[in-house]
Amino acid sequence: MKKCGRRELPELLEFLSSYNRIALVCHPNADPDCIGSSYAIRSALRARSPSVAVSILVPDGINAASSKLLEYLDFEFASSMDGDCELAVLVDMPSLDQLPEVKELMILKKIPYAIVDHHTAEPRSLEGAVYSKLLATSSTCEIVYRSIPKKYLNRRATQALLTGLIYDSRRFLIQPNSSISAAMKMIHRGADFALALEMLLNEQDISERIARLKGVARVRLYRARDWIFATSNIGAFEASVARSLTDLGADLALVASGEDSTSRITGRLNERFQRSTSLNLASCVMHPLVDRFSGSGGGHPSAASAKVSALPEEAIAAALSLISERLGLSPGELKEISTRG
Repeated sequence: MKKCGRRELPELLEFLSSYNRIALVCHPNADPDCIGSSYAIRSALRARSPSVAVSILVPDGINAASSKLLEYLDFEFASSMDGDCELAVLVDMPSLDQLPEVKELMILKKIPYAIVDHHTAEPRSLEGAVYSKLLATSSTCEIVYRSIPKKYLNRRATQALLTGLIYDSRRFLIQPNSSISAAMKMIHRGADFALALEMLLNEQDISERIARLKGVARVRLYRARDWIFATSNIGAFEASVARSLTDLGADLALVASGEDSTSRITGRLNERFQRSTSLNLASCVMHPLVDRFSGSGGGHPSAASAKVSALPEEAIAAALSLISERLGLSPGELKEISTRG
């Protein structure tokens, strides 16, 4: 197994070119940042090293915002990993905890992995990686653009990176100086800003719109100090509902759905809350939930999810308890707010 220490870290394409068969692994509900980064890496690697077989693995679907970008890029992705894969690259994802089946296959086949991500590193995952490219940027697309020699980036790949950057920076609200600077460089190399915005205009289907409205109608609100927490129970589209709640003003949103005795819980933080508290939803909430109830889960500091053997209300209550403990809230400091009147 090839493993690169930080002092001897080669550039991204140079490292990937040392393998013959590579899978770029996307996280569940792959968003435009993940899709754009994966496409650009694959495109650039093919330009530099045509003999390397590189595929994009999307084992757990895409989110609605990625649909127009996928249509524009017009490429086929794999839904399962080839057992002959020599290296898996986790794109926009700090660990494989969200993809237990892929993780199990990689352990069985002893497939090494690399990480390209812009979120807080997970120490256990980082320690096991043979290569990592981690930067504190607004998006993984910005990392990829910085890391790849521009002669290997064609206009379509640059367009994919611009679209993913705009999406994950929340239209430049996150780290505006660096994200705007990177976007300008992409535009100067031929990416179309108007086209990127057009691809991110997402017409939600009626099922998602109903779910979002139901989620808001069923919301329970809590206040602790100057923070507002929102929880809800819904049948589907947990991530979309959680985003709606933070967009409406919640600092933290927890949304759960249940089937039989199993629940899926998704959490979202707004940037101000995450920055002021340093709360990591993946390591501080979802991983402990998995340890307590059994299941699988993970994600990023401000966006994470888990599937656990518990009722939705149990999962939410346990998550709130973990968050209260992490924030140092005293008993009774987290108070429910009446939503009547």
